[in-house]
Amino acid sequence: MMQQKVFRLPKDIPLDEYPKPEEYLEEARKLTEEAQKQGIILRVMGPIALHFHFPDYVDLYRRMERLGDRVFTDIDYACYGKCRGKIVPFFEKQGYELEKRAAMLSGNTRHIYFGGRIPMIDVFFDKLDYNHPIDYRGRLEIHPYCVSMADLMLQKLQIVQINDKDLKDAMLLFLAAPVSDTDKEAINAKYIAKLFSDDWGFYYTATTNLKKITEAMTGVKVLTDDHRAIIAAKVDYFLKFIEDSPKSGKWKSRAKAGTSKPWYQEVSDWA
Repeated sequence: MMQQKVFRLPKDIPLDEYPKPEEYLEEARKLTEEAQKQGIILRVMGPIALHFHFPDYVDLYRRMERLGDRVFTDIDYACYGKCRGKIVPFFEKQGYELEKRAAMLSGNTRHIYFGGRIPMIDVFFDKLDYNHPIDYRGRLEIHPYCVSMADLMLQKLQIVQINDKDLKDAMLLFLAAPVSDTDKEAINAKYIAKLFSDDWGFYYTATTNLKKITEAMTGVKVLTDDHRAIIAAKVDYFLKFIEDSPKSGKWKSRAKAGTSKPWYQEVSDWA
């Protein structure tokens, strides 16, 4: 009789059984390429995307002590909702099973897979919807393996209770990537500022976090003075670009209430 696979959270898997970082990177690349052959757009998010975007900065990134013993805990993917019907058979063919409890709760927006080479794969359809929504529709073809640098930055800036790990990810992004008005190998400030110009809540959370990035730099010992100067200059430019962008009537109306009423979504998870 075939043994049934049991879903285990990555943190519950002993280190001596745990896949090496290189296995995560290889599997993320392989799955993206296999999906592409079948007309499925999968793009990596999170720390693995930072490794793909900035290979020259991987050593510094790991020395920033952001990743921990396990380095990666899963592979996070963005995918178009129109591909949802193909996703389950695709991952089954690759040796993964759908986590049914999670699918019952959020199957239209998120799938979790387990049991293959990597202990956990997270797939988000059309958007990442936590404290503030990030819409991927029409944006997943920008890079062949990852979400864009702008969307990676938005993932960090949308977090109301931002933590040390996410601040370090944002630092690395600012250090390694140019800030520009295009998505071509750069953080697209024009795209981000336009989003914020219509959404005061996202604007407020993001600009608060941008200021926290420069405040937190002093606690990251491996960053040199030159590193800190580069990050600070880009954050300052980014903040000015956002502030100088014209704001919508919706933004101005919501700004009057400020933080006196909730400006973000509360986050709940299935686990």
